[in-house]
Amino acid sequence: MTDLAEHRGYAAAGKAGARTQAPAGAVAGHRLDIDGMRALAIVPVLFFHLGSEVLKGGYIGVDVFFVISGFLITGILQSEIQAGTFSLLNFYDRRIRRIFPALLAVLLVSTILAVTLLLPPDILDFSKSGLAAALFSSNFYFMSATDYFNVAADSNPLLHTWSLAVEEQYYIVFPLLLWALGRAGRPWTLAVTILLALASFVLSVIFVRSHQVAAFYMAPTRAWELLVGALLALGAVPKIEWAWLREALAGLGLALIVAGCLVFYKNMPFPGERALVPCIGAALLIHAGTSGSTVVGRILSLRPLVFIGLISYSLYLWHWPIIIFFRIWSARPIGPGEGALLLALSLAAAVLSWRFIEQPFQRRAVAASPSTLRLSAAGGVAGLVALWLGLLASGGLARAFPAQVVTLANYVHYEDEAVYRRGTCFLDSHANALADFDADTCLARQAGKPAMLLVGDSHAAHLWRGLADQLPGTSVLQITASGCKPVLGGRGHPTCLALMQRGLEEETAKGGLDSVILSARWEAEDVPLLVATVDRLATRVPHIYVSGPIVEYHDALPRVLAHAALDKSPSLMLSQRSDEPSRADAMLRTALAGRGNVTYLSPYQTLCPQPAQACRTTVGGDVPVQWDYGHLTAAGADFLVGRWREEGALTERQ
Repeated sequence: MTDLAEHRGYAAAGKAGARTQAPAGAVAGHRLDIDGMRALAIVPVLFFHLGSEVLKGGYIGVDVFFVISGFLITGILQSEIQAGTFSLLNFYDRRIRRIFPALLAVLLVSTILAVTLLLPPDILDFSKSGLAAALFSSNFYFMSATDYFNVAADSNPLLHTWSLAVEEQYYIVFPLLLWALGRAGRPWTLAVTILLALASFVLSVIFVRSHQVAAFYMAPTRAWELLVGALLALGAVPKIEWAWLREALAGLGLALIVAGCLVFYKNMPFPGERALVPCIGAALLIHAGTSGSTVVGRILSLRPLVFIGLISYSLYLWHWPIIIFFRIWSARPIGPGEGALLLALSLAAAVLSWRFIEQPFQRRAVAASPSTLRLSAAGGVAGLVALWLGLLASGGLARAFPAQVVTLANYVHYEDEAVYRRGTCFLDSHANALADFDADTCLARQAGKPAMLLVGDSHAAHLWRGLADQLPGTSVLQITASGCKPVLGGRGHPTCLALMQRGLEEETAKGGLDSVILSARWEAEDVPLLVATVDRLATRVPHIYVSGPIVEYHDALPRVLAHAALDKSPSLMLSQRSDEPSRADAMLRTALAGRGNVTYLSPYQTLCPQPAQACRTTVGGDVPVQWDYGHLTAAGADFLVGRWREEGALTERQ
């Protein structure tokens, strides 16, 4: 995210007025085509974060940034090492000058907005993520606290700082390694760099299958992307002599990046081998431009793209907090008009940040001496750390809110591990391996009791506690995983698909099951496969239950309830409710009607008997039925299953 502007600031030939494409080498001059590449990287990220249905794979822009960073900074380091002017202290001074000013400004403004707009639990989360961001350990924090692609991540204003942490962790090690290898000679430098890149890539491929969250966030599984750029700067790839080949490879590189943005989607396993698409694309564009001029390079060198590239670091820093805080303030999803407004605000903030924060530090008009720079950076970080520690000590300013509001809001941190049997009977496919499924526990049957098998995703796992409590005379078996639906022939995460295959084929083929209950976050497109699956299971199992879509909210229900209580705005319960589950519920009810041994259970109708009015949102006083956008609490599951049993829709079969 920070490489090109840093390159502009201290590359030997990166002086004001040096505005050539400079195809002769990595740091021989300022390359406008790489400015344009940064625009090609940041724009998809921005539209992905705004919820674009077209650029669903826009997150790969970060991978393009990593390759650019590895190329530019390695080229600069290698030049200094060869000239005998390399200084690790000077390198880090340049990193501080480039990264800290704009980052500290974003952290300060975000903290002010967080205190103004967030509830106590969210202030606590923000403060923890702020500490992690200031210490360049955001990737560790978010790896342990959330998943980049899940709903909870959408409410954290500092989620995007994970990529800065990956870069800085990489640059703690790589400059020293490059310096040490430089003393051994170029062949050793290339050999070791290639081996490290291959090892990191293999690690990424392995982890994306078993621990995807770690693969996404950790520097060792991302380092190969920066090393791809490093190898280009080290001259590992011969120069492209033929103009036609340069044109073809540049066109292919652009096509790969664009295709990734259009074809990839947010829940697919990533990075792993799929990250080769944007990384090879970026490498082809860089190397074609290094070898000579191309049509694509000239397009990327156009002034509008160059300017977006110049402000891309600030644009990356500011756009995500702007989007998140607007969403929190408006208490509704972002529409097309609002998306355009947020895009304009992000661009304006980036331009101002680049002009009045980045540029003065880069030109040494501010904190000219290294000692002043270090003291200023340390002072800024220390002040923010003290502020965040104070917010943590105050419980997220809990005393400033009514007790009921705090009680409701705290359910945002609901612990679902034991309730869903997470990690044993419910696998998070992005974090767990198939081997983590504990068949002895999850498929245990009690003698003399009928057996019901619960199969599905997290919207099945959240029913388990209620089924076990409300059907004490039944052995409730559980096979659940995130990342796919309980249908035959479906698509999704390999871990989830393998577990669904076991539940729908292997366990039902064994016999001895009295009933199967299929539950998921159903959508209209699931109906044909679900009907086919039900028809197949009907020949094996005496009775089949299908649990339909549940009520969903645009924000976590406890947060909506807390804001409604704080602002005395009960209308929030209606405006925050999503319309899509109601439509999917009606489609499933119609599609499954008339099948003799199939019972359709409707969580939506049970919680919303009168859809025009507010739905059931709490039980037992101030216990929310759901703890996030739609997943049930234990109390909510007990209420829902208990109601089905009272109505006779769900029975214990002998």
